[in-house]
Amino acid sequence: MKSSPHRPSIELLFKRGLGSAEIARRLQISSSTVRNGVAAIKKRGDASEVKKSGRPRSVNTRNTRAIIKKRIIRNDGLSLNRMASQLGIARSTVQSIVKNDLKLKSYKLRRGQYLSDKSKAMRLEKCRKLLQHFQVRRVSDVIWTDEKIFTIEPLPNRQNQRQLLSKDDSMSPKRRLAHNRLFPKSVMVWAGITATGKTPLVFIERNVKINSEVYQKIVLMDNLLPWVTQHFAGGPFILQQDWAPSHGSRSTLAVLEAHFPGFLDKNLWPASSPDLNPMDFSVWGMLEGKIAGKVFATVDDLKAALEVAWASIDDGYLRRTVNSVKKRLRACVKARGSNFEFLL
Repeated sequence: MKSSPHRPSIELLFKRGLGSAEIARRLQISSSTVRNGVAAIKKRGDASEVKKSGRPRSVNTRNTRAIIKKRIIRNDGLSLNRMASQLGIARSTVQSIVKNDLKLKSYKLRRGQYLSDKSKAMRLEKCRKLLQHFQVRRVSDVIWTDEKIFTIEPLPNRQNQRQLLSKDDSMSPKRRLAHNRLFPKSVMVWAGITATGKTPLVFIERNVKINSEVYQKIVLMDNLLPWVTQHFAGGPFILQQDWAPSHGSRSTLAVLEAHFPGFLDKNLWPASSPDLNPMDFSVWGMLEGKIAGKVFATVDDLKAALEVAWASIDDGYLRRTVNSVKKRLRACVKARGSNFEFLL
């Protein structure tokens, strides 16, 4: 900020013995301007402006900041490199303006499923029904289930998985290549959790088509039913599943009615809602994290690692994860059926 042009007059009148109030009256300026000038005289002997250290701003100007702000308002995903190139200034200057002057921070895009208006309306209706349902039944009694494919070559974390090299080695064979085979060996895994326990992992080989017969026999009858009988010991439980074709066929519905009465049917559980299923929004991610970065020689090695990781998930985590479902249902209602994780 520039010093007052009245400083020489303030200095002259002050040295003649006039007080601050009289100087302000004579020069018709504010008393604060006089006080600042007098303070400078008392400190340095005169009211001249002190030469500031460092070079003045030449690029980070009010006009430049205004231009950058307008561009970000129009497109908040604009690249800083591109903006710097268009404005003919250094990227570091743009970054400084964005961070220090505009107080903005770069965030990763949230991941979420696409929802049409019809899907949002359906989710809103069914989330309301589920909240009413869980006023009578306990969310802790639900068996949350899902399937996921795991491969022997997990995808690398391209942002955080790095390699420390010298500049010379950065373009040498020492620099590792993150790659995946076109069709790596894999296995389909089915699993379920409650607030108090985990089902066994069920592995379904890649060449096995999960039709109604396979789902009913391998998943429901051979694995889930024995576990339910032992875990709940005749107590109440509620089965949740998505509505893949093999899950909603007439023959599968008959098995569910006979052995898993009270399951969350199509009138209650909304489609396109992985953000409401603990297996999707939490458990699979934890399981992937526990085996992240490892390459397995065989599918059997992958299965063994998944079994170890699955066994390490404790009941405290299960309880916290399941208990968060009602909060998510309320957030979904508040978002009118749309993506809602920004509300959590």
